[in-house]
Amino acid sequence: MITKEIKIAEFRQAWINELRALLCELSSKLAWLSEKAARTPALAVADGPAQAGDVNVLNDQDICDVYKIICQVKLRINTLSPSPEEKSLLEFLDKHTESNNFSTFLLKDTQEQFLNLCASVLKNEWERVKTGGRFYVNSSNLAKILFVYFMLGAFACGIWSVASQLLADFA
Repeated sequence: MITKEIKIAEFRQAWINELRALLCELSSKLAWLSEKAARTPALAVADGPAQAGDVNVLNDQDICDVYKIICQVKLRINTLSPSPEEKSLLEFLDKHTESNNFSTFLLKDTQEQFLNLCASVLKNEWERVKTGGRFYVNSSNLAKILFVYFMLGAFACGIWSVASQLLADFA
């Protein structure tokens, strides 16, 4: 049972590291696209790669890359039953990437909010790794309770034995 829990913890740690890498990649990509978009008053979207000297245009590949990373993040997070932290992160991503409007990620407050949401998801998962799986934690707690009851029972039997011996000696 313990080796199974250790293996699960290793898999979860690898999952956390992969999620962290995706969130970092997404953050840097969105910040770069926002910076690129901020260089021009009217953001244009071109059909295909940007031409040389045409740095103010988001091309389809840029947008595709962002959506690919977002899909990878969503596939790593269980969107059917997300934790409150994961739900907040997913809502944030949906809000700030709708209509291809990535320019809000240029704002420092938005970047900080995104990083805080990412940190909260990663911290929550790390706490799960540290405490172990539910079965292991519950089994461990049950074993501790049973041990305490056993010790109390042994102590009570010992006292009863001593008390019985003392009563027999006085009688």
